[in-house]
Amino acid sequence: MMHGSQALLQAAKRKVSAIASNAITMRSITVGTDMISSVISLQKARPWYMSDAEGSNMADDNAVTLKDLFKKQTVALFGVPAPFTGTCSNEHYPGYKALADDFLQAGVDRIVCYSVADPYAMDGWAKALKNDAEKITFMADPDSLFAKAYGLDAAYDAVSLGQRSIRFSMVVADGKVEAFHKVDDAVKDAETLLADVKEWKDHQ
Repeated sequence: MMHGSQALLQAAKRKVSAIASNAITMRSITVGTDMISSVISLQKARPWYMSDAEGSNMADDNAVTLKDLFKKQTVALFGVPAPFTGTCSNEHYPGYKALADDFLQAGVDRIVCYSVADPYAMDGWAKALKNDAEKITFMADPDSLFAKAYGLDAAYDAVSLGQRSIRFSMVVADGKVEAFHKVDDAVKDAETLLADVKEWKDHQ
């Protein structure tokens, strides 16, 4: 007989498979793309809880739908290929950490760091970076559903990272993409996206 926790894990796996098989047709992200009509969810970065009193490890309990993430707020989201890797840790994230207050003062409600990774690795990475969770939220896409649905997935087999996402950033206001970049210069990305936020605000 399957124990309760095993049954829940099996149910979660079946749900992931069902979502994957019924996922939206792959689309690209451009200015004007609606991000809240998707059924896809991301996972909150979190530690592995050793008891129910500490919290839940179940995917359903930690899911954040794109509607929940983007509806009725302005979000600056940057995507990195993998936690704990050199460029992501030393060049991409630091710009957002340094400019976090500027983003918030410019009218951004939430800054999100996204990666195709498990939520536990993302939590460990955030702690290693001494991230302020009140300013930058870390989100995981463990099954690469978001990346694949929006054509952001990429293979990094040559450096032993497997299937991940490209490096990208975007501004989403009330579910609508106002700026989107495939990032070539990780160091300058935060500065570029902040300029996009200010320009968008000036034209409202």
